Amino acid sequence: PYTEPTLYNQATPSGTYYEAPPTSGSQVSTPVTSQPVSVTTGSGGGAATMFSAGSTGITVMSGGSSSRCESASLHPLLPLPAALSGGQLIRSVYMGLRTRRLGTRGNSKYHYYGLRIKNSSPLLRLMEDQQHLAMRQQPLSQKHRIKPVQKVEGMTNGMALGVGQGAGHGAGLTDISSQVQQYQQFLDTSRSVGEFPDIDLQGKDLPDGILLEHLRVFQQLYREHCEAILDVIVNLQFPLVETLWKSFWRSSEGQSNDMDTLDLHGESEKRLPKASLVLLCKYEPVLRWCRNRDNSLYQTLVDILISDVLRPIPSALTQAIRNCAKSLENWLTSAMINIPEEMVRIKVVCAGAFAQTLRRYTSLNHLAQAARAVLQNSAQISQMLNDLNRVDFTNVQEQASWVCACEEQEVQRIEQDFKLTLQQQKSLEQWAVWLDGVVSQVLSPYTSNPTFPKTAKLFLLKWSFYSSMVIRDLTLRSAASFGSFHLIRLLYDEYMYYLVEHRVAQAKGETPIAVMGEVHTHTLKINFTMHEEEDEESDEDQMSVPADAAAMGEESLEPPTKLARTDLFGTTHN
Repeated sequence: PYTEPTLYNQATPSGTYYEAPPTSGSQVSTPVTSQPVSVTTGSGGGAATMFSAGSTGITVMSGGSSSRCESASLHPLLPLPAALSGGQLIRSVYMGLRTRRLGTRGNSKYHYYGLRIKNSSPLLRLMEDQQHLAMRQQPLSQKHRIKPVQKVEGMTNGMALGVGQGAGHGAGLTDISSQVQQYQQFLDTSRSVGEFPDIDLQGKDLPDGILLEHLRVFQQLYREHCEAILDVIVNLQFPLVETLWKSFWRSSEGQSNDMDTLDLHGESEKRLPKASLVLLCKYEPVLRWCRNRDNSLYQTLVDILISDVLRPIPSALTQAIRNCAKSLENWLTSAMINIPEEMVRIKVVCAGAFAQTLRRYTSLNHLAQAARAVLQNSAQISQMLNDLNRVDFTNVQEQASWVCACEEQEVQRIEQDFKLTLQQQKSLEQWAVWLDGVVSQVLSPYTSNPTFPKTAKLFLLKWSFYSSMVIRDLTLRSAASFGSFHLIRLLYDEYMYYLVEHRVAQAKGETPIAVMGEVHTHTLKINFTMHEEEDEESDEDQMSVPADAAAMGEESLEPPTKLARTDLFGTTHN
């Protein structure tokens, strides 16, 4: 309870203590603040009832001693009659609210969904003051990121914290936005959307009915749209991404009665009519520009949410990110109704690559935390060393060389380095440095080669094949540390993928999201066309062999003892 005299004037007891229920659907919504607001009421020596405004509504807590009630006598407020509970009072004022009972009998809490503090209430101003105080205690780089939810452009009050309330595709998502202060320490909030270059027309004529002013306005609107998405992600309000998409593409025009939404659509229509927006969505320079901007935005969001894939992240935050990734493509396609297919495909490809990256990085982070416990256990490390020394690496090399044709000395060097690092009981971060060194040593000779992406992918395949052969040997020997090795193998394979992905992106001068978008584009193309010829051509590209290897003919199917040894990528050693 708040006792500051500036909030309530004790000299005016004739004022009402509650107002009539709101008549507009936009007024009954989720709260605009995550800070609790509590009011305790009671009578005599009976139990007290406390009202708390939380992240999704009002929670009523019954029970307590008479001392709680004594504090109410300090104010000129009538005590709540014993015959009228707090829940009955709320139901009598706000009809049709959904409730949920929390806690045990005698210490029960009833949560009421759909209530928030009025915008004109002094309590709301108090919440903002407290939020400002919390901001002052944050590092300087984070201050500009935290803002009241209702001030983010394009959001309605009803969606402000509408996580898990059954609205749209966001139903069932984990609500962590009320703990934004707690989880922001795991985010890199210093990043921004960066510079937005002008749309390069490349000498192409503008579509009929489109002026250069339309391009300029579209570019400005798109930048504002990207900045709004970044803000809601930083504040962990993931379902609002769908709201922003629908607002920008105006998919709810003529369907919404919410005044804020209608005003926003009206303002957007004044700046850029939807007819012009549709024409721009078919214009090739605009399509190419949007793809590049989306790839850049999504890479920034990945770097914000998972700045270090090995750093421990709370499970609630991880689950919220994964749930968001699962819903992204559905949100986007539902928001882009009546938008030309050319633009929809580009947007879906970029969003799909973003979602896939979030899923992979959160899985990698989960594996890292599980493996960390293994690498810190001396007994498990000793058992792993004993089991690894029993593996017949000569036999592994003979079988793997038939497929991989790798340099035997190079494989032996990696084997010895692995055993030495394991014996020294290095930390997870030190293992990550070792893996990065392996990638650098193997791929550095091919960095300037135009075939570097294919070379890097081939290295991943060979690494995975060798590690599977080692796991196979451990399995056949019923190694006691098989479970630990299996976990470590999963982590190292996934981290190798992560490292190679970034090396390829760096070599191509693109973001990792853009590199993954190429894979998603290929998958989307197959799903849309379903032509056998394209499938066969794709298979030929993926399974292609060097010309000199094809010239070997049937010789290439002989056992390894009859083949010339090569290094990792085709250099012959007789």
